[in-house]
Amino acid sequence: MNDYRIHNLKIDEEFKNLIPPLSHNEYEELKQNLINGGCREAIVIWNEIIIDGHNRYEICHHCNISFEVLAMDFNKREDVIAWICSNQLCTKNISDETKKYLIGKRYDAEKTIGAKYPTIGSNPYSEKEFSTMLLNDENNSNTTALQLGKEYNISQNTIYKYGVYARTIDIISEKDTDIARKILSGKLKISHENLIELSRLPKENIKNLNSYLSSEQIEHISYSEMRHELQWKRLPSPPIKPSAHTDIQIKQMPKYDPDADISSLMLTIPSWVSSIKRTRLSANLRHVSDGARNKLQNQLVDLKNTIESMLNALEEEK
Repeated sequence: MNDYRIHNLKIDEEFKNLIPPLSHNEYEELKQNLINGGCREAIVIWNEIIIDGHNRYEICHHCNISFEVLAMDFNKREDVIAWICSNQLCTKNISDETKKYLIGKRYDAEKTIGAKYPTIGSNPYSEKEFSTMLLNDENNSNTTALQLGKEYNISQNTIYKYGVYARTIDIISEKDTDIARKILSGKLKISHENLIELSRLPKENIKNLNSYLSSEQIEHISYSEMRHELQWKRLPSPPIKPSAHTDIQIKQMPKYDPDADISSLMLTIPSWVSSIKRTRLSANLRHVSDGARNKLQNQLVDLKNTIESMLNALEEEK
């Protein structure tokens, strides 16, 4: 450890956002403890970037309190993210939503650690080697989910769901940080399905939703309420004679987001691919009953036809 007086350490917003913020009272209590007793716990860093101790650093830096640092050795960002999530999951008094988010972020980070993909346009591997590489990466993803499931006493599929949850929260946070924090703190209750629907909305609509929830002091929003209040899916209506009142209403209508439906679909496809690959690797297809085999074949053919139809539509509308 080193003694850093008022050393200027770096702040990485992605790392910082993985650490649940303190309430006003918690922050003031920490501040008084540091002023009265000094900073007894080292601030953890990686390449001069804080990865644990953001609040302590902020207070020490502002109040001219000396502190020590503990430098950690990681190969890349994903290692750091996995460490931060694991460390925060050991703390007490975090909300269930934050726990889900941190597990999902840890899963996404750990499944990519060690993954090696060739640069696009310069693949030095044979087709067989590349296929083996992709299979190994898929196995790594499945193994990561299985290991984390055992560690946190939840199912493997729940880990996949938490991965989608974390990615969805990140999308919402990019559009409105405040509403993402309300969800993670547990102050705003919203189902997994509604969360995905929310992430599809344009930035302006999400900010309007946050204002509406805050003004009405609403702590739970259902799908129907969200549609009604935001009117983000509008049905065709007969022509209305323009008026001053109508003009105001039109101006307040949410903006149309042409990518909304596609963005929602892209959130769910990775879980489909992962489930199919996992079943292909783990199931003994020779012992599957004829009924289950035929039912799955019909569903896969239907899925294949649907995918081909979507691909053709995308190609035609270029």
